[in-house]
Amino acid sequence: MIALAILYDRHRRIPGLDIEVLQDDTWFVSRDDIRRTGIVISLKLTNKSGRRVQITRCRISGYIPRENPTPIYLDGHQKTVEIPFPDHDFYYAGLECYVDPYTTKQMWMYFESRSVHMKSILQAPMTLRDANRKRTRIQIKIPRNMEQVMIYRKLAQQW
Repeated sequence: MIALAILYDRHRRIPGLDIEVLQDDTWFVSRDDIRRTGIVISLKLTNKSGRRVQITRCRISGYIPRENPTPIYLDGHQKTVEIPFPDHDFYYAGLECYVDPYTTKQMWMYFESRSVHMKSILQAPMTLRDANRKRTRIQIKIPRNMEQVMIYRKLAQQW
């Protein structure tokens, strides 16, 4: 029975697509302005197959990527800091992403969660689906943005 499950999982995977998380551009931040958690995930997609891969859907723990992320500002000690988004291609729900044969593509996505976390690392499963209804899942570790960590440390030292 276990062998059948493994074979089925291999059959349902996107063939030739390797996914790597770019840890330098993957982070989350607790947004005080809208009381939500903003999550930015950057991926490096490598297509090792001879056919074009068309990504049609992406989810992380049930959330879909947002289309127009508002700029993120953090209120620090006597100053406001804007957190820049990555420079890669932006992906959101409804946009089709193509990865040509034997090429690499870097892209980033923005998610919003209504829950606010005080942890320093989030872990969540991420699922990518293509036009042929194949899927690839990976487990992602998302660290808190270092700018927000430094602000929290300075506030803690003042108390």
